[in-house]
Amino acid sequence: MALALASLVLAACNTNPPLGNSTAGNSGLPAQAAAAAVASETGPGGCKYLKPKAENPRTDAAIKGGAVGAIIGGILGSSTANSHRTQAAVNGALAGAFVGALAGSQIAISEQADGSVKLNIPGKVLFATGSSDLSPSFAGTLEKVGDTLRQYCGVNARIVGHTDNVGKPDSNKVLSLRRATSVQSSLASYLSQRGITDRRLEVFGMGADAPVDDNSTEMGRAANRRVEIVIVPPAG
Repeated sequence: MALALASLVLAACNTNPPLGNSTAGNSGLPAQAAAAAVASETGPGGCKYLKPKAENPRTDAAIKGGAVGAIIGGILGSSTANSHRTQAAVNGALAGAFVGALAGSQIAISEQADGSVKLNIPGKVLFATGSSDLSPSFAGTLEKVGDTLRQYCGVNARIVGHTDNVGKPDSNKVLSLRRATSVQSSLASYLSQRGITDRRLEVFGMGADAPVDDNSTEMGRAANRRVEIVIVPPAG
């Protein structure tokens, strides 16, 4: 089924005129390969430079490639497939790269109005209740986040911890900051081991100040317990 749907998307992509010579291939690539076509030059360590959509002749190719990656990721069982399909079609470069890397995970991916990409990670997959120690089972997924981060030159990340409203506000602020710091430390270690020392990873603890759901229900409180990683492309 996955191959059939992907073939349909690729067929639609191939009806467009060729986009010129490129080692990245045509417009029917998976998300990460299409994203690579967006960056025509490489920087230190082989990182890719992102270009504004309006100046990029391969934006259309990246969008289609991101869509293919999103469809396949959704079929493979991502709990946030609808978000992936929508957002990959909007930003085929940065969002598409994360969709391809994190397909099948529980991370919700969304493009923001300012061009950044937000990764919403449920607290239950990161930490035990009341703890700020990262779950070992999530280490592989977090490495995929770090690996995608390092692919792009000048891309920064804001890591923001959130809690529900159970407990004292000050304690929640401390816990949310500790959880965000745990994620930051893991990502920083991963990047450092690969020779990337100038990656900017900002950390914030919001406590219960920015809920995304109703704290009066258990389901709502579970949604509010989360860590968000906001991927910020370089200005200009």
